[in-house]
Amino acid sequence: VAKNMLPSLLLALALRLTPDLRQGDAAVRIANSPGKGFGAFAARPFAFRETVGDYTGEVITKSQHTARYGGKREGWTPEDETWLASRSERGITATGDYVVRVTDELFVDAEDPDVSSWCRFVNHDPEPNLALKVLPKGIDGKPRIWFITLHPVAAGEELCFDYGPDFWVPELDGVETGARK
Repeated sequence: VAKNMLPSLLLALALRLTPDLRQGDAAVRIANSPGKGFGAFAARPFAFRETVGDYTGEVITKSQHTARYGGKREGWTPEDETWLASRSERGITATGDYVVRVTDELFVDAEDPDVSSWCRFVNHDPEPNLALKVLPKGIDGKPRIWFITLHPVAAGEELCFDYGPDFWVPELDGVETGARK
């Protein structure tokens, strides 16, 4: 194994990835995406407006989001300390890069692979093939976030959506979003 491939291999083993995820609402393959790390790729064709998968993770409040990812440990609780220690022990980052806002007061954090779905690997593209749908209260009373296709998607195509201007810091990231076109 080449030295530069070792981190990717270890991550794949840690996440217990399979070549294809063909259960429930998923028909995807997780693989390297040039310049992006891992990405989600269609393992079969998807039709227009087809549901591709649910974005799952830890449901957190605005105060938890601010405390954990706001850059300071203001408002940290013993629960937050336990949360960070658990992530550190398991080698899981705490960047906030996998958080989706459901409402101004509610978020879903999919950074921890033990509580998230494969949808955490859907990458950004200013010309996406997926749209993100959000329902603050689903049938089970919890928020639901899911992806649908914006047009037919061929097998092998990378599944992407536009993260939007709120995700990027243009001066640092140099990333174009469809919202800025």
